Amino acid sequence: MTDPTVGRPRRTGRAARLLSGALVLGLTGGVVAIAVAAPPTEARPVPAATVDVAPTATTLVCPGPLQLPDDTLSGDSAFDRVPVAPVERVTAFDTVTSATASLTVLGADPVALTGGTGSVASPDAATVLRAEPVDGEPARVAGATSSVVTDGDLRGLSAASCARPSADVWLVGGSTELESTADLVVVNPGATPADVTVEVWGPSGAVDLANGGTFLVAPGAERVLSLPGVAAEQRRIAVRVTAAGGQVSAYLQDSLLDGFTPRGTDLVTAGTGPATTQVVPGISVVATEVDAADAGALRLLVPGDEDATASVRLLGPDGDVELPGAQELDLPAGEVTDVSLGGLAAGSYTAVVESTEAVVAGAMIAREGKAGELDEGPRLERAWAASATPGSGLVAVPAGAAGTLTLTAVPTGDEGAPAPSPTASATPTPEPTEGQRPDPEADAAPEGPTVTVTLRAYGAAGVVAEKDVEVPLGSTLPYAVKTLGTGVVGVEVVAPDDDAVDLSWALSAAVSHAIGPLISVLQPVTDAEAVTRAQVREGSRVGLD
Repeated sequence: MTDPTVGRPRRTGRAARLLSGALVLGLTGGVVAIAVAAPPTEARPVPAATVDVAPTATTLVCPGPLQLPDDTLSGDSAFDRVPVAPVERVTAFDTVTSATASLTVLGADPVALTGGTGSVASPDAATVLRAEPVDGEPARVAGATSSVVTDGDLRGLSAASCARPSADVWLVGGSTELESTADLVVVNPGATPADVTVEVWGPSGAVDLANGGTFLVAPGAERVLSLPGVAAEQRRIAVRVTAAGGQVSAYLQDSLLDGFTPRGTDLVTAGTGPATTQVVPGISVVATEVDAADAGALRLLVPGDEDATASVRLLGPDGDVELPGAQELDLPAGEVTDVSLGGLAAGSYTAVVESTEAVVAGAMIAREGKAGELDEGPRLERAWAASATPGSGLVAVPAGAAGTLTLTAVPTGDEGAPAPSPTASATPTPEPTEGQRPDPEADAAPEGPTVTVTLRAYGAAGVVAEKDVEVPLGSTLPYAVKTLGTGVVGVEVVAPDDDAVDLSWALSAAVSHAIGPLISVLQPVTDAEAVTRAQVREGSRVGLD
């Protein structure tokens, strides 16, 4: 439910922000360290120390149900903008049947994962997945939310992985232009209020939000902010959500119409923070012209003050593919830029962005379907893919969807890395490149350097299948989850123990429909994101300024 107090000045929020800089909790020995008072002009940075952190309960936040349009605003009570009810479910699994994992819809009682799996049907709010440490190690669990709408304004598959809460969330995707909706949902799973600040960038730079961009989220609650109401008519956007006093999860519900014709609904989920190298997996495209409606796009933003020059390469089925016009991109600071993915051969790709300044990145893919009875043109389905941290991890398969893993072996450039070499392909690209592999339908094994990736499928009985897959270096390999067996709830991907290669991967989900497929891209919960070490520093000052 949208909170009408969003944007209202908060005395307690201001105090929380000011006091958060005054107190630092020392994690070693359970001692609380209090900063020493000093004049603001004498404040100096204090070196941070890295300490081990005892594992705590793993907490993941699963997106809640879709935000439905308010038909009372249209003035026509007979017109139903969502004529079919969304089919919504949260599914989860635990790699160890620890009997501690549970799903809790905000405001409801926990539902235990029985035999290592569990689900919640038709949740009326966000859901929290929690599990206690096992044998002194953080619990390894994963979950996913899926919403299927087959007709109306919100037609589409909106699916996302349950994500770790954070104090700094970047969402790259969405729009607030006319006939677009962009609902920002912020969830606070903690026990203390979170003081939230929202920043938005558009094609012309940072956007001044009409409500000031700050609000409080109560413990165990969620807040919804309609971005078109505070940052109107931005054709493309990127959003940053920061929190003080607690960690939050945030996502963006993006929907688009063309008159009365649905043009796709999906969730924009958190990607990695600003960095000079970004990797976006799970970009599955069909062959299109550059300016086609279903061409898809790569979205980039330099959030700092300095302009950047970036290069984009795509690692596809046949290896490294140049994206026309993207070898040397000028990225003005603060301006959101889209790069078309049109003109590519059909297949699965991973985008690698290298920039002279830190950037954030995401990608949109699309599928064109048939026109409905009242549509003026074909319907469109869209999905957003976020940048991801490489490495081993877990992903849950959305209920009722067919899943395909996209596995990419990204060379790191370290010395000793095997160099990809051209290989024969049953269906070569127009310009064969390094790291090619045979056509997936062919019987021939991949040639050239490969890395071994272990896939482990989980179901109601625990591990139901395990298989080693050879992924060509510098290429993207799609792998259908159904190959691992039936009743698969989630998959564990074990990356090769090789510093010369990063494994970047995602799960593409699809639901068949008569008018056209419904699609979504889910990012994994990687082991690299688990918090087992932290940096602490002594406060350099105390007081209010």
